[in-house]
Amino acid sequence: MRIEPFKLEKWLLNTAEIDLGGGVVSQFKLKDVTRKFKYDELLSYGDRRGSETLRREVAEWYRGVEPENILITSGTSEANLLVNLALLESGDDYVAEYPLYDQPPGFARSLGCQVKRFYLDEIRGWRPDLEQIKEAVTKKTKVIFFDNPNNPTGALLTEQEMKAIVEIAEDVGAYVVCDNALRGSEIDGRPGITPFEYYEKAIVTGSMSKLGMIGPRIGWVIASRQLLGECWKFKDYTTLCHAGLSDYLATIALKTENRTKYMKRNLRLSEAVLPLLTRWINENSSLVSWVPPKAGFTAFPKYSLSVKSEELCKKALKEENLLLSPGEHFGIENHFRINFGCETATMTEALKRLTRLLNRLK
Repeated sequence: MRIEPFKLEKWLLNTAEIDLGGGVVSQFKLKDVTRKFKYDELLSYGDRRGSETLRREVAEWYRGVEPENILITSGTSEANLLVNLALLESGDDYVAEYPLYDQPPGFARSLGCQVKRFYLDEIRGWRPDLEQIKEAVTKKTKVIFFDNPNNPTGALLTEQEMKAIVEIAEDVGAYVVCDNALRGSEIDGRPGITPFEYYEKAIVTGSMSKLGMIGPRIGWVIASRQLLGECWKFKDYTTLCHAGLSDYLATIALKTENRTKYMKRNLRLSEAVLPLLTRWINENSSLVSWVPPKAGFTAFPKYSLSVKSEELCKKALKEENLLLSPGEHFGIENHFRINFGCETATMTEALKRLTRLLNRLK
């Protein structure tokens, strides 16, 4: 088994004065989660599935999900890894949406699967091309994979689109896997739909990272009990158990009243910063265009310059000390990902630097 380097994550190791390359909102401190830490808490594994209380808090965030449908993991990354290990064999077809955070299909390729792509249509507002999905799916298709909300575009699937994808999967007996890591970042405040309530072979992965808490590394798999058993078998060979202290903190953070408070705080940041980005796009419409995001903390503008996205971002880093993420790392050229889950002063300065760069390259 040979695994590809994960280009995006290697790129994000770069340091810059202004770092808008990642996908998370400004992060919380421990004191924002609790000021009554239990110092007599045992430094133990705890329940390797995830504590009953944590799984109950996660279940309450979803429709039609019970604690028995949840396996706690070390972030969404481990959740996606476990699902791939449980489902895939060499020779399977794996159909994935692009643009996309490439970890799950990247690992599918390393397992010997043939990854087929379908693309979100930017002209139609990053809508999925359902005919393209139908053409990509065959009797060999084991998984149809997508993000909802989408990373990096912030697009959201409609209920009609979700049901259509489920029907395509059902026709060939494929699993539908939805990465729901951006849950809680929807600008209208309503959680995006998942396929779990529509299909018995649906799987949802997620985490608390995009609430602004990446350090605890708590994620989850939502699936049938039988499939969770298969994922759990592989968890014994990966992390064995997520961190017990993180389970404790996540249980506090995901209580409905706390989760709601964090989501409102994050949306206030978006509401303050998005108008700055909108105005900048409009003022530079000869060079950049976009589909305004409906969720997440990143936008994915398109630029009209004859330079590849990796080169553009390298120049931004070297010449302006500004970290952005190349569109090529998400499977689409002539775009870049920019994070708006930051303070207004940070975005204002970042856009000044980006304007200078684009004008030099024009």
